[in-house]
Amino acid sequence: MSYSENGLTAHRFSALTLSAAAEIGRIYGVAGSKAEIVDVAVIETTDITVADCTVKIGSAADDNAYGTLTVPFAGSVGDGVNGMVAGVADAVPADTEIVITAGGECTAGAGDVIVYVRWS
Repeated sequence: MSYSENGLTAHRFSALTLSAAAEIGRIYGVAGSKAEIVDVAVIETTDITVADCTVKIGSAADDNAYGTLTVPFAGSVGDGVNGMVAGVADAVPADTEIVITAGGECTAGAGDVIVYVRWS
């Protein structure tokens, strides 16, 4: 599901496993569009256990080029967290797909992942 206003879009990936190091999803922009990752949020749908989990925003070449969000294991179902740490790249170049991955550090846990993107 996506929502858009004034070039800002929110892309939601629902009830995804964060405990396996794997791709969560991809976002494609309109041809020729550049992007800025504004923030990432996670709403827990299954408790995170043993260790914090990470959600990485990057590209096929660098999985955290645009940012990383740490989801603490101390939370509960329904808790939300945001406040992405920016990556090394300031912007997503035109015609580059955005790849969202889970780090897989926790032993259990799932959540709705929401990625906020500003297009230009």
